[in-house]
Amino acid sequence: MSQAAPECTMPLHWLFPTPVLQEDLQPDAATAAAMEAFLAQLDRTVYQHERFSSRNNLTGDVLAELGMDQLHRLGEFQWLNRQLAHYAGLFLEKLIGPDHGLELHIQKAWSVICPSQGGELDAHTHPNAQLSAVFYVRMEPDNPTGQLEFQAPETYFSHSMTLPYAAAAVSGGVFAAQTHRLLIFPSDLRHRVTPYEGRSSRYSVSYDLALTTPPGAGREMQVPHPLDWVPLSLV
Repeated sequence: MSQAAPECTMPLHWLFPTPVLQEDLQPDAATAAAMEAFLAQLDRTVYQHERFSSRNNLTGDVLAELGMDQLHRLGEFQWLNRQLAHYAGLFLEKLIGPDHGLELHIQKAWSVICPSQGGELDAHTHPNAQLSAVFYVRMEPDNPTGQLEFQAPETYFSHSMTLPYAAAAVSGGVFAAQTHRLLIFPSDLRHRVTPYEGRSSRYSVSYDLALTTPPGAGREMQVPHPLDWVPLSLV
């Protein structure tokens, strides 16, 4: 039986003036076990390949040719898709009001596996997307490592969507990685995963989301809906 998205009980956590949404979710036992089992299998099999055996992290988007950036299409992650739809909608309402009239699309979703000794991700942004999200499938209790750290540039302007930021500079902040925690943030906010040290691997799923107008409702400074696009190969 599928679970409906619960009402948001936690306020948005703001990194002024750029917001980050944090929500601790509660999947049922079967859903949580299915997500963890999928990532554990990936952890066991892919790291045995010589291409990845020396890496200090395993991100599914580098395995795009194997479909590993399409986790949102798998049955194990449909509950998570519904949760993301709910909370990303709340996030947009908080940012730009309930009448924004925009649509969100999942571009891709992939696993991030940090091995037990020193797994980390360097600072980066997601320039292809407007919103990004991370959901922690497995994290050791009371382990303060492997956090998501947002970094403050000297100046900050969103290049990917029109948002009413109150100022040009943004404060950095660190969010703890906890099992079943969801974070949503603007994709062009620079972030990194601090070194993870634990007894077992740390599992999470990342999403990139595209923000568009509805079909047939183009708007200046916003991306039109994909249904309004015409591939040049078909012209």
